[in-house]
Amino acid sequence: NVQRQQIDRQLMDLRRRSDEFRQITSHMQEGLVLLNESGAVLSINAAACRVFGTGESCLGQDFLTVDRGRDVSDALASAMDAGHSEVRVQRLGRIYQFDIPRIQSGPDTLGAVLLAFDITQQETAEQSRREFTANVSHELKTPLQGIIGSAELIENGLVKQEDLPRFVGHIRREAQRLVALIGDIIRLSQLDEGDPLPWERVDVSALCRDIAADLRDKSEKSGTAITVEGPEIPVEGVRRLLYETVYNLCDNAIQYNVPGGSVRVTVTDRGDSAAISVADTGIGIAPEDLPRIFEKGYTGCNGRADKRSTGIGLYLCRQIMEKLSHTIRIESEMGVGTKVYLGLDTVSL
Repeated sequence: NVQRQQIDRQLMDLRRRSDEFRQITSHMQEGLVLLNESGAVLSINAAACRVFGTGESCLGQDFLTVDRGRDVSDALASAMDAGHSEVRVQRLGRIYQFDIPRIQSGPDTLGAVLLAFDITQQETAEQSRREFTANVSHELKTPLQGIIGSAELIENGLVKQEDLPRFVGHIRREAQRLVALIGDIIRLSQLDEGDPLPWERVDVSALCRDIAADLRDKSEKSGTAITVEGPEIPVEGVRRLLYETVYNLCDNAIQYNVPGGSVRVTVTDRGDSAAISVADTGIGIAPEDLPRIFEKGYTGCNGRADKRSTGIGLYLCRQIMEKLSHTIRIESEMGVGTKVYLGLDTVSL
């Protein structure tokens, strides 16, 4: 009788622990599969069921009935031999990393644990970083090669005296392009640091007029007229970031305009918010480029052909707008022009 009572208490304790284990693992975001030394499934949580498209009916069955992928079975075999293995696989449009440690009890192998981590977001971010690095490297190397080439010709006395101003001008323009690219990279880095934003009262119309004045020399040199229209609208915002965004848009509008073209900046009062539009009469953006125009490092056909775009300016504008909980959208037609809308969805002061 005493032994039976002791066994009952032990069974109750085991059931309680089993229930606790099941409750804990059922709320895990990571997939968890326990396997015995033969590869049979001892336990599988809800997240793992979703990953492998199965249910608890697989308990007691060989793991090959759950997943027949060669990569996973090879990783399991490797874990049983070496003690640990890792593998990355795709399931249902997601990317998972499987960590598989072997379970030991002294010299005996009891089984293995398969942990499935969803790394889709990290992989996407890493892919974006690699593409951005490749694009920036290309954009840095191209003007540097132009500067070095022109400098070498001048140094070796291969440039005629009358051609010297043209080569010096080329070096200056390429150097300015480098400075602009590096400035954009620095501003992106500062934006990602997550420091508190200095919110303040900003007069949107006055801000746009200041930008137009700062770009006056560039617009006159290119023969592009820039105008600002709209009432005074004070909003709560971050002046430095708003200035950066509108300046980038106006600068692009001048840079990709046609001789004798125009840039029109319009400020609109929406009652509890404001809107800014920057419209130009420039070369426009190809329809196939529009869906990707705000991507980091994307310059599109026009940008690559003209070698005038760093692929960061519009991406920076979108990042700033999202940081301030504002909106940005773009419309364009080849040979007609481009119009960018900013929705300052912040209540006016």
